Amino acid sequence: MRILIAEDEECNQMVVQAMIELLYPHVSVEMVENGAEALEKLKKESFDLLLSDIDMPIMNGYALLTEVKETLKLSLPVICVTAFAISGDREKLLLHGFDAYISKPIDMDDIKSVLDAYIPNGEG
Repeated sequence: MRILIAEDEECNQMVVQAMIELLYPHVSVEMVENGAEALEKLKKESFDLLLSDIDMPIMNGYALLTEVKETLKLSLPVICVTAFAISGDREKLLLHGFDAYISKPIDMDDIKSVLDAYIPNGEG
């Protein structure tokens, strides 16, 4: 199982990657710094899951999601990981087409409860 993470903040990159590797040691995690880099990787390589921040330089999470679903026509789940956590934001993100939502700061229990639905038991 391969996960691609689009996140521009280095500290958040390290935290998310460490949590996923701790929870799912057999999962391969790759990191990019923005939506444009994620899009280029997705054009060349196959991933099973995409985690994307919303507020990134060059290409934000909304634009990345649109490109993944409409241009590349990929069916992989796209999970939003964002600090936008005020009332109504979760619904807005899910209505936009994200498959799930993880709020920052990321909690180990939250990330596990969301990712368990996408990562098969035998691989984690």
